[in-house]
Amino acid sequence: MQLKSHFIVLTCLSTTLVACKQKAVTSTTPAPAVATNTDTVLPQAAPLLASATYAGTYTVQDTAVCAFSITITKQASTYRFAMGKTRGQVQVERQGAETYLIFLGLKGADPQDDVEAFWQDSLLLIQNYGNSMNQYTRFEQCDAKYLELVRQRQ
Repeated sequence: MQLKSHFIVLTCLSTTLVACKQKAVTSTTPAPAVATNTDTVLPQAAPLLASATYAGTYTVQDTAVCAFSITITKQASTYRFAMGKTRGQVQVERQGAETYLIFLGLKGADPQDDVEAFWQDSLLLIQNYGNSMNQYTRFEQCDAKYLELVRQRQ
């Protein structure tokens, strides 16, 4: 009699386990998350943003078009630039996935606004002049519409 009752209990348990397993496989409702002590760990910032550095010397590769370079240094939490005798601060602006560097104090030829560059990895891209609808010139001594300045290896 005792053996028969154990058999019945085991049969009920195995049937229940099989039913639970099948329900878990076919269920479309996600199970609620259970909070644990490890849930309090905050995710780390993306390594690209954390490791992005703008410091270095950027030089125009095609010296026939234009011959100049801009040196960017990091001092504490700010960036500074030097181009010839002109020095100033670099303002970093992010617009979505794009990064722009504004050289505060480095004025374009016409109008005399701060020069802005698109930054990507080890390249600065400056649009040197506009068009008939949007006329401006950044560097009069340069003939190219776009100036590519490549960061030199240090």
